[in-house]
Amino acid sequence: MNKSNTVTCSFTMDRDVYNAYKSIVSGNGENVKSNIIKYMMSVIRYETPNADTIAAIEEVQHLKSDPNRKSYGSFAELLRDLDNE
Repeated sequence: MNKSNTVTCSFTMDRDVYNAYKSIVSGNGENVKSNIIKYMMSVIRYETPNADTIAAIEEVQHLKSDPNRKSYGSFAELLRDLDNE
């Protein structure tokens, strides 16, 4: 990426919020900058900033790719399966 295609972002935020975020992010082996960039890319990819929605979409994609997943033809079929457990 050349310099003309980059932007520098600067913002001010509450120190306690930043430290809590940094602690969580670094605990997962990331740094704040790369985590924020990854989050921005997820927003662009899924056109939604909601982390729960993004996680649900990713879960569905994972389940669809699993050849051993259990699937149902109807909600009633799912309920019958639950009753049999």
